[in-house]
Amino acid sequence: MRRCGVSSPTPEMKWLGLHLEARTARGLEGPGGAMSPGVSALKGAVSFAIVSTIAYGIWAFRLWPYGPGMYAAIAVVYLGLGGFALGGLVSGRGAIPRVTALFAVSFFVYALIWCAFWFGLRGKFHADLWGAAIGLAAMSAVIRRAFGATGGALEAWAVLFTCHTLGYTLGDELHAALRGVNGRLLWGTAHGAGFGAGLGYLLSVTQRR
Repeated sequence: MRRCGVSSPTPEMKWLGLHLEARTARGLEGPGGAMSPGVSALKGAVSFAIVSTIAYGIWAFRLWPYGPGMYAAIAVVYLGLGGFALGGLVSGRGAIPRVTALFAVSFFVYALIWCAFWFGLRGKFHADLWGAAIGLAAMSAVIRRAFGATGGALEAWAVLFTCHTLGYTLGDELHAALRGVNGRLLWGTAHGAGFGAGLGYLLSVTQRR
């Protein structure tokens, strides 16, 4: 079933209540109620940069020995705070807990894929880049399915991947230049800003399709 260019999500994603019919029932006036992509990207960049800096703090301050356990601890921070930071980018009442649940599911899928590439390739052969590309494609697909979005899948992934990569690369450069705790924290800040900008854009266009 289609309405206003948006299709109903698959049954397993309807429980989130983020598709157009559910948001309209809660008083949303329609896709036009979403923030513009630019504003959403900017707000996403700022809020997610804070979350990412906190997450990278585990590595920056050596709060956990390097290895899978450290990556798992960082992922827990993202899972716990990421959706809350992005919830305000979705229009309609009760969006924050719904977006928090959606982000937890989608980020878990992304993190699982990224770690599979990183540890599977032992950090070689651009493992982080491949992990991000495939992981973000899966993350974008999960988010779009929850909203019942149709069309623009490649564009949404391309923007998310580009913003994420730019933020991660800038962070890497800052870390290489500064090193130490400050360098590691700034890597997290830059990575989060890029990632958040991409997610903000994705959430905006997804609500409109």
